[in-house]
Amino acid sequence: MDSFEKQALKQEARRRQRAGQLRGRVVAISLIGFVLLWGVIFAQMATGHDPVLGDKSSAVAASSATKKHRARAAALPVEPAETDTEEDDPSRAASEAIETTDPEELEAQQATEIEALEAAEARELEAAEIEAAEIEAIEAEPEPVTTSQS
Repeated sequence: MDSFEKQALKQEARRRQRAGQLRGRVVAISLIGFVLLWGVIFAQMATGHDPVLGDKSSAVAASSATKKHRARAAALPVEPAETDTEEDDPSRAASEAIETTDPEELEAQQATEIEALEAAEARELEAAEIEAAEIEAIEAEPEPVTTSQS
């Protein structure tokens, strides 16, 4: 073997080593990406944010949580925000209207709004229950059996 052949063999060995390192890096990056992607999906589903079941299963929990939040927000006293702007500011006019409104009238208005929200949520819940019942009825119907003798 002369020096030219030795040099060519060394270059070939380096190329193969670089190719092997590159393949190893690609495999490692692919595995890391795969594990991270599935980790995110697992964490999302473990915390109850399943995108497939999100609309129906979280609707009941969200409606009760929303109802409680709205009831608490309605029970809080409304204090107008003070601003140092011109007199034609709509928020200032709204805050003055709130200040001049009778507290009993405000409470009655808030109670009416809460009742309307509760009625709307009840209708949504009833519609979801009807839809679930329809789905169960569809799934409960047996499929027709076809045989060679019928």
